[in-house]
This record gives sequence, structure tokens and C-alpha cells, in this order.
Amino acid sequence: MKINKDLVDATMMLSFIILVLIGTTDFSNLLLKEITMGGLALLSVAMIALRVIQMRQEANSPKQEEYEY
Repeated sequence: MKINKDLVDATMMLSFIILVLIGTTDFSNLLLKEITMGGLALLSVAMIALRVIQMRQEANSPKQEEYEY
């Protein structure tokens, strides 16, 4: 399975940014805030795991030689 590095990086950055924004915002319903932050934290951890998997796959794949013409 090929993991799209750019998509994983973008999703990870967005989840971090939104997590910080929600964490610094006052909510009237704290339960909703905690559930939203928990979901974003899980998304962030999943993206980090996919990034680590992608890096390991890249390290194990044979390197293609670049030819200069």
C-alpha cells in the first residue's frame, strides 16, 4: 500500500493547528470540547503512525538510480 506523504503531512498539520485553536477557545459545553479534542488527538496520532510506516517503507524499498543525460 502506498501512503501519500503530502496528504498525511497536511492532515497532521491541520489537526495540530485545530487542536491548539480548540484548546485555547472557551466552550460553554466542556464535554463537547473534550470529545472534539480527543478525536483530533486520535487523528494526530494516526497520522504520526502513518508517517512512521511510510518512512519505514521508504527505507526498505530499493533505491532507484538516477541517471544523468
